[in-house]
Amino acid sequence: AKKVGISQSNVYLYFKNKDDLLMSVYQRELAKIIATGDLTRISDATIPITERLRLYMKSIYDFALKNPESLTLIEQIKFLMGQSETNPLADQLNNNVVVSLLEEAMAANVIRSIPVNLVMAMVFAVVRADAMNPQSAGFDDFYHLIWNGIRATD
Repeated sequence: AKKVGISQSNVYLYFKNKDDLLMSVYQRELAKIIATGDLTRISDATIPITERLRLYMKSIYDFALKNPESLTLIEQIKFLMGQSETNPLADQLNNNVVVSLLEEAMAANVIRSIPVNLVMAMVFAVVRADAMNPQSAGFDDFYHLIWNGIRATD
C-alpha cells in the first residue's frame, strides 16, 4: 500500500487478506499467459499431442521473452502460497488446461509419468533462466533440452 501511495485500509476494500491479494495477482498473470500465443490450442484434440506439448512450451517461451518478470512473480507466489497450511493454488492447478495436457500425454505414454507440477516447474525454470539470459540459446535448444528431460523412454 505504501509503495503505491494508498492507505493499508484501502487494500482491504478489494482483498480480504494477503492470500486473496496473492491469488488475484496469480490469476492475472496466468490469464496473461493463456491469452498469448497458441496456448489456447493445447486442448484441441485434433492436434497431435506432441505438437500440443510443443505449442505449450513455445507459448510459455514467447511470453517469457516479452514478460520475464511475470514468470518470476508466478514462481514467487507459488512458493509463498505453498508455505501456507491451506494452499488455494491447488484448485487452480486442478482446473488448468496445461495440467490436463500433461496428464493426457502421460496416459498416452508420450512423456514420463512424473508429478505434473515437476514438469511445469522444469518448463518454467528453464524458460525463466533463458529469458533472463541476454545470450539466449533460442527456442529450439530450449525445447530439445526440456523434451529430452520429459519424453517417455522405451
